[in-house]
Amino acid sequence: MPDSNARSSIADTFTKLLRLNLAGGPPLVTREQLMAESESHIARTARKGNSPEQQVATQILANPTDYRSWESEHERLMAAVARPNRTVVQARALLSTAFALVHRRALFEYLRGHAVRGISRRELMQHFHGQKSYSQAIVAEHGNYLRSSASLMCAEHFGTTILAHQAFGGPFRRYEHLYAEYFRSYCDSYLAPPSKTEDVSDSMRALLPHLKRDVLDVRARLLAMPPAPPPGAPGRR
Repeated sequence: MPDSNARSSIADTFTKLLRLNLAGGPPLVTREQLMAESESHIARTARKGNSPEQQVATQILANPTDYRSWESEHERLMAAVARPNRTVVQARALLSTAFALVHRRALFEYLRGHAVRGISRRELMQHFHGQKSYSQAIVAEHGNYLRSSASLMCAEHFGTTILAHQAFGGPFRRYEHLYAEYFRSYCDSYLAPPSKTEDVSDSMRALLPHLKRDVLDVRARLLAMPPAPPPGAPGRR
């Protein structure tokens, strides 16, 4: 009967085999790898220049409570990315996660980018947060923005390195802009005052289904794109 050390060695070997991509290509990426590289990427970004990404990373690192909240949430996201047993599916899961992060931070970006103030700001918060108080909703949205932005910068980093996918880069930027346009139109339509002419209000609302369809079409096309070939593979530039 094998001793405990032998059993441990067999178990370790079996675990490593499970993480191999038996269909060929690069090894599967683990949750631990994604978390370690995420933490390193946030730290590196915080030391670079004065970009919006640097400001987000600095704010996350400066507050232990914010950092722990981000870390806990990000670990759940990365666990879902690492779960598939093929790197192709992992890369696609990463892309889906990146889409969700764009959506999650959209409201705060709209409030900040369009200078929504006063009663309009309160109405929008009530629309998205229901019975939550205005102050609670604002704090929640700012936290969503910070955590989502930090996780998104990690996802985009992975999408051009360890889980490379052709959708990251220019195509993903175009999706972000298209979704921002759809979300802006949705919020503008919701906030349109009743005193405006019905024609203007109706035309804004009539545009929404078309913008939404464009967003869904682009999202589907990006998800259908194959992952990028690993560095050094034929056809890689």
